[in-house]
Amino acid sequence: MPSCSKAELTVRRARPLLGTLVEIRAAGRREPRLVAAVNAAFATVERVHRLMSFHEASSDVSRLNFGAARRPVRVHAWTRLVLRRASRLHAETGGVFDIAVAPSLIRGGWLPCTATPPENPGTTADIVVRRDGRVNFRRPLLIDLGGIAKGFAVDCAVAALRRHRVPFAVVNAGGDLRVVGTRPERVHVRLPESPGRLRPLVDLRDGAVATSAHYHAERVVAGARRSPIFDPARQQLRGDRLSVSVQAPECWLADALCKVVWLAGAGALPLLHRHGARAWVLDAGVAGRRKEARRAA
Repeated sequence: MPSCSKAELTVRRARPLLGTLVEIRAAGRREPRLVAAVNAAFATVERVHRLMSFHEASSDVSRLNFGAARRPVRVHAWTRLVLRRASRLHAETGGVFDIAVAPSLIRGGWLPCTATPPENPGTTADIVVRRDGRVNFRRPLLIDLGGIAKGFAVDCAVAALRRHRVPFAVVNAGGDLRVVGTRPERVHVRLPESPGRLRPLVDLRDGAVATSAHYHAERVVAGARRSPIFDPARQQLRGDRLSVSVQAPECWLADALCKVVWLAGAGALPLLHRHGARAWVLDAGVAGRRKEARRAA
């Protein structure tokens, strides 16, 4: 008898959001459900963009940077959740992960000068997320959620896809990637010494990988080439030519841990172990030598 099963279909869409190109690919047997799922996923990404963009004057981030040092500012529940997660990682890493780095990124030219950077800015530890839905800063500071919000948006997109019961999907926001389903998805990374070349990294199933690499974003700051990674311990932008990738259960965590591994190196191993994550570091300064920090058994 002839089979009545339908062939699997794939819907793929891409849109410029979050300062990068966001691509969503969903596979299944019912095209209307796939299209609705992808549209819903993009709607969540667009909402995160509107809430957490440093560039949008009406975003929660801009409103916090403008007024939270003077009075509490009411923000969306998603923004409060991301701020709580950032504060928790700031404490766990002894200040290595810090979202109050916007002044340094403004001085380096990676962010627009939408507000005058304070002379002695505070840190993430000075952010107070109140139970009444408002946020205030104990000291003047400027936050940028670029090191965590992109991964959070990917997770929100995945939640939307799952609500539509999509059996397999991939959400990729400029290297912050998450897979829905147990089918393996081969993830590649660019070599920092030769960005035109790709290297296979991992076959990913039902999880997330984020990569932080700045070979196209380097700038000359104070006579030296720097990347948009600020080192709170040294109070300076880093100049390493690295590609750091982290695999974790959720993309917001992989996104944030990339910055921690970049700054802490092997010192991040206990944190990776605690969060069920592993990391890879490609260093162009040592002829592309590959280092891997694996999750302990």
